[in-house]
Order: sequence, then C-alpha cells, then structure tokens
Amino acid sequence: MGIAAQERGLLTMDAQPASEGRWQRMPKGLRILLIVVALLLLGWNQRAAILRGMGNFLVTEDPLAHADEVFVLGGAIVDRGIEAANVYRQGISDRFIFTGAPIPTALEGLGIDSTEAACTRNEAVRSGIPVGNTAVLNKGTSTYEEAEALLAQAVADGADTVMIISSRFHLRRVGRVFRKRFAGSGITILLHGAPPQPYNDPTGWPPGEGFMMVNNEYVKLIYYGLNH
Repeated sequence: MGIAAQERGLLTMDAQPASEGRWQRMPKGLRILLIVVALLLLGWNQRAAILRGMGNFLVTEDPLAHADEVFVLGGAIVDRGIEAANVYRQGISDRFIFTGAPIPTALEGLGIDSTEAACTRNEAVRSGIPVGNTAVLNKGTSTYEEAEALLAQAVADGADTVMIISSRFHLRRVGRVFRKRFAGSGITILLHGAPPQPYNDPTGWPPGEGFMMVNNEYVKLIYYGLNH
C-alpha cells in the first residue's frame, strides 16, 4: 500500500464521530439503561396522548338503535341510572331491566336492604323513566354472572335485540363477555356507555379518578380475557 493510500485510511478513521466510538466502548448494561431512561422520558413527555389512547381503546360503543330490552348493569348507580333515562327519552326502548345482586356498602352499613339493581332503578325513575317500564333482576355479582342471568331473561322474553348499559370504560370487557355468552342465541347485543358524572380526565397527573378507572379496567380486561 502506498503512502497516499495509508494517509487516506488514517483520515477515514479519524473522521468517525467521537460519540459513536464512546457509545461502542460503553458497557452493554449501561447502554441498555440509557435506552430505557430515554424511552421513559419520551413516554412521560407523551403521557397525555398515551393515556388518552388507552382510555379510548376501552370504549367500544355502538350507534343508538331500537332495542327490545335495555339491560342496565349493576355498579356506578347514579351514572347508569341517569344514562338509562337519557336512552328512554330518545325512544330506544320501553323496557329497562336493572341488574346487580350486591347491596352497596354504604346502605348495608345503615341497615338498608337495597341491591345495586334496585338503587339504579330508583335513580333511573327519579331521572325520568316511568316505573312501569322498569324491572329489577337481583342477580349478578360480576359481569359474567350478569351475562348468564340476562341471557336467560332475554330468551324467556323472546328478545331479538338488547342494549347493555355500563360505564363507558367498561364496554370493551363487557362486550367480550356478553357477545361470547350470547353467541349462537340469535340475539343482537348493542353496547352503550354511561359517562362518569364527576369525570376526571384519565390523562391528568397526578392520577385522578379517571386515571384510576382506566388503570383498574385494564386489570379486569386481562383477568376476564384469561378466565372467561
């Protein structure tokens, strides 16, 4: 190799960025740690968009359409009772069935024997549904148990289309459970979400009620995916 060629080779080596050389000389564990830190910083910077996307993924609401019966699931008594009345006023259905066997802890402490189903029905009636258009089904301590009970109810009533009202962030899980349980029945399931009444944006920080609601729902979604 001539002197000129050797000089060109030295120049090429010297032209390599010093930072690239330092990165390659770092221990592998340190490089991995720096990458993880960089990803965490990026995630923190984009936390609002990420959390909003996670929340939106849980909401799988169907367009409003006529239903033979509307099933209002137990839990979030005020939210779901008010939304049931909103659905009634839009003429979606004239039959509303409320589920949920547990007695709310606050009422149990006062010695009041009123189930979630009865409490939600009371809120719906107070919000505008005529009591004659409602029924209470004191069954179900979980979404799966409610799906079992409501399938039997829908079949007995000869319903072709039913609407399920639950909290908005519960809809993906509720839809999976109900559609799997109703498969082969010939009954169409429509999902409708009740927005939380006080609602804290799940993207907020420090974590508020909305954030915790989304977080807890992902835990339930994984649980139901593994067990039902």
